[in-house]
Amino acid sequence: MINSMAYKGYTASIVFDIEGKIIVGRVLDIDEVISFHGESVAEFEPNFHAAIEDYLAASKGLGSAPEKPA
Repeated sequence: MINSMAYKGYTASIVFDIEGKIIVGRVLDIDEVISFHGESVAEFEPNFHAAIEDYLAASKGLGSAPEKPA
């Protein structure tokens, strides 16, 4: 089983939080902290994509280059 997901060159971990009954993700291999969650895989994947799109838009809005994964 693969416990990661990729989008636009960014990779996120996938961890099931048994207490909260949610799937938690965090973007890997960058210094910025980008985390997100979903109550199902169907919700988790678009939330991951939205987190990346928000990060890219915020970087552009601040006039800085988004960090690229190592």
